[in-house]
Amino acid sequence: MMKKLCIGLCTTVLLYAQSFYVLTGVDSYDPIVANMSAKTEKYSSDIKNLMVETSKELGIDISGHPSRVLAFVIKDVSLGNTVGLKVDLAVGEYVRREGSAQPVFGETYMQSRLIAPDFKDEDDVEDQLADTVEEMLDSFKRQWIADNKRLSKKKRTVTHETFAKVMGYETDYAKAKKKALQAGKPLMVFMTTSYCPWCRKLENRILSQLDIDEKIKQHYVPVMLNLDKDRYPSQLGKTRFTPIIYIVEPGTDKVLHQFTGYSSRGDFLHLLKR
Repeated sequence: MMKKLCIGLCTTVLLYAQSFYVLTGVDSYDPIVANMSAKTEKYSSDIKNLMVETSKELGIDISGHPSRVLAFVIKDVSLGNTVGLKVDLAVGEYVRREGSAQPVFGETYMQSRLIAPDFKDEDDVEDQLADTVEEMLDSFKRQWIADNKRLSKKKRTVTHETFAKVMGYETDYAKAKKKALQAGKPLMVFMTTSYCPWCRKLENRILSQLDIDEKIKQHYVPVMLNLDKDRYPSQLGKTRFTPIIYIVEPGTDKVLHQFTGYSSRGDFLHLLKR
């Protein structure tokens, strides 16, 4: 079981090589430090100040007490025969589960680090903790900028539930196939699931940009299908990773090209040229 888990995690890293969390629209939060390590408690105010400065750089509102939090959680852990520190940086906020009107508080972003400073050497503790906190905040900052940048001035606002309707994607393979045959174009089949964070990034960051959407519809008939629920030719369900985009010859259902995983804008535009 552990071997399968490790293989799955490694495969995911190789496929995506970035965080699957989405920071789009995170425009306010309450920065907090939950330091449960007596060995590092005195550094909590310095960490909080770093969080405030990073938030100011990004233009994130930290006034008041919003229901969303950005939190550093620091605690002692056992690392073999050594006591170390586990440092987590997380975004917690109220979210709605599919099919439920009742919001629940959940983590929508997380990164973790393990360090093993020499607690007899105060300088080593301070240096390692400072380096770790700064590295994690920098990673958060870079992803926030990437997720919130406006690569296209014209972009439709979509959710997973509204994507197909707003963007004009077919949701029935047979109907899409008929439409593609009439238009003399291949199908672009976007395979997704309701629980896939990479799919949400592809929907919100790439496919909803109008210049990209125009290029897609110039060459293909796009169809959005749920890997778990919809009907489609069996060859489109052999790979369980999502998102997957297939370019399909509608007359024969032959897969001409297959693109697995999230692609940046530049990569996606390159894929469309194939």
